[in-house]
Amino acid sequence: MKRLLLVTMFALLALSAMGQTTLFFSEYIEGSSSNKAIEIYNGTGSDVDLTGYAVLRLNNGSTDQLTQDSTVLSGTLVAGDVYVIGNSSAVADILDESDLLGTATFYNGDDFMALAYDANSDGAFDAATEAIDVIGLLGNDPGTAWDVAGVVGATAEHTLIRKTAITAGNTDWAASAGTTAEDSEWMVFDQNYFGSIGSHPYVETYAVAFSVD
Repeated sequence: MKRLLLVTMFALLALSAMGQTTLFFSEYIEGSSSNKAIEIYNGTGSDVDLTGYAVLRLNNGSTDQLTQDSTVLSGTLVAGDVYVIGNSSAVADILDESDLLGTATFYNGDDFMALAYDANSDGAFDAATEAIDVIGLLGNDPGTAWDVAGVVGATAEHTLIRKTAITAGNTDWAASAGTTAEDSEWMVFDQNYFGSIGSHPYVETYAVAFSVD
């Protein structure tokens, strides 16, 4: 049974992001203590009913759906907006932007995360579930964290922000993470960077100095 489940889950991850939507993870915060948040962006051009969508977390290389955490989404995510799941013990910068406080954020850098569409809305990662976007490798425990954009251990103690050019989820984590800043779908920021949570695409701000004669 476990072997069959494993095969089924890997088959689901092999599906492309076609079909349901182009919702995707736009930001991942793994900060100090409980300063954690996951952000989902609606770049479809249309409002999306979140019924049936869930964020799934499997810890430390687990493939057992009985040990998973499933955070079911609800409501409507309007075009161009984001949906933020924050940790209930996070700082105000995260809490103020959170649409939901949930256990999806109980990750530590080495946990597999998936944005999924669950056709039967039961919250289980089963044959009715289509993975749309992932962070990490299902069934793989990296020890501490996965490398992203050439940054060692980037999924721990960092903030990851999806590049503006990305328009859909990617279930191929190796391709999404990349090996350099150029070929990765993500930008890696220092620990406890919260300046972009609550909006996407990421817009870099510049300090401009003015002088008056």
